[in-house]
Amino acid sequence: MNNRSDLIKLGDEDIYLILYLWKVKGWKTKELAQHFHISAESLEDLLSGDARRECYKDFNRIEKYLVETY
Repeated sequence: MNNRSDLIKLGDEDIYLILYLWKVKGWKTKELAQHFHISAESLEDLLSGDARRECYKDFNRIEKYLVETY
C-alpha cells in the first residue's frame, strides 16, 4: 500500500482549493500535483474521493447547492 503522507500535510483549505481548481477552473492533474507538491497517486485518490473524504463530500455538497441556486 502506498503512503499518502503528502495529503496529510495539506490543510482543508488546500484540499478545497485543489478541488475547486480541478472541477471549476479546469486545471490539469499534472499542474495540481506540481503546484501543491503531491504525488500523482495521492492526487488521483483525492480527486476520486478516496482520500480526504469529508472535504470531498463537503465540496460536492457546496458545488451542488451553488449549481441549483444560481
